[in-house]
Amino acid sequence: MLSIRELSEKFNNSPDFKGSAVMEEDMKNHTTMKVGGNAALFIQPENTESLLFAVSECARNEINFFTTGGGSNLVFSDNGFSGAIINTLKMNKIQQIDDTHIKCDAGVLTDDLVQFCAERGIAGTETFAGLPGTVGGAAFMNARCYGKEMADILTSAEYIEAKKITDFSDKFIEEYVKIYHNNKDKSDWAYKHSPLADGSKIIVSVTIEVTPADLSKKTSLCAECRKYVDDRTQKGHFKFPSSGSVFKNDRNFGKPSGVLIDEAGLKGTRIGGAQVAPFHGNIIINAENATASDIKKLVEYVQQKIKEKNGYLLEPEVIFVN
Repeated sequence: MLSIRELSEKFNNSPDFKGSAVMEEDMKNHTTMKVGGNAALFIQPENTESLLFAVSECARNEINFFTTGGGSNLVFSDNGFSGAIINTLKMNKIQQIDDTHIKCDAGVLTDDLVQFCAERGIAGTETFAGLPGTVGGAAFMNARCYGKEMADILTSAEYIEAKKITDFSDKFIEEYVKIYHNNKDKSDWAYKHSPLADGSKIIVSVTIEVTPADLSKKTSLCAECRKYVDDRTQKGHFKFPSSGSVFKNDRNFGKPSGVLIDEAGLKGTRIGGAQVAPFHGNIIINAENATASDIKKLVEYVQQKIKEKNGYLLEPEVIFVN
């Protein structure tokens, strides 16, 4: 078995790996909440082959690993992560494969995809303007923005079954990369839930359906994108480090989580450096050098108070990584 140091050296010297690997990387720099300790090993592959190589080497050497993109929905422990973080941000190619389909690597920033489309007069992604994180992350959680979900535009996704990879060197990439086809009846999808989020799949790329390019629409599409970014700005999404919405909305309950939190008088509530945003009940901000522990305690406190008042347990959409 290779040690973390030996594995880092192997990544940086192997002809089978394109990308970078560094030790003791501060995860504050890789999440929108700006909290967390160091990852023992931080790996950024540049292509699918290198991603497969990274996963197989971690599995072969019994190194626990966790895959991330833009880090917009993650809170890492203050104690850090003792294994390897595999980050997809260097897998960031966008290509138009035909008039109505665009293929994106998992690490493409969602906002970059929106801009790519708007600049070419391609409609279909405008509501996702200003959404932090990557396309892979948006597909993973079935991101929903202004009434539109990733399920509405995603036609297929390439992924690898991480648990089945043990020896990349003797295999071909075709044996590991699988394709999920969206049947469009949404039977596999739900609010903030995706069939790609079963715990074993690592998204490699996403293909979405759009309208054919029409440069005469560029100005109006760019204006519409700005409208959504301005709305997010007005709501305070970019004022402080945060993970955006902290709790899922339960449509069966009848009220958005932010309204429940507001009605309970919890806006502005603070534990340590973490605070329920004074301007939005469903956003927790890093107000002043918050720790992951501060954020988790505040999430649990809000859950407790809403449970006491409404009999309803809020479900976090933020993932806490230990």
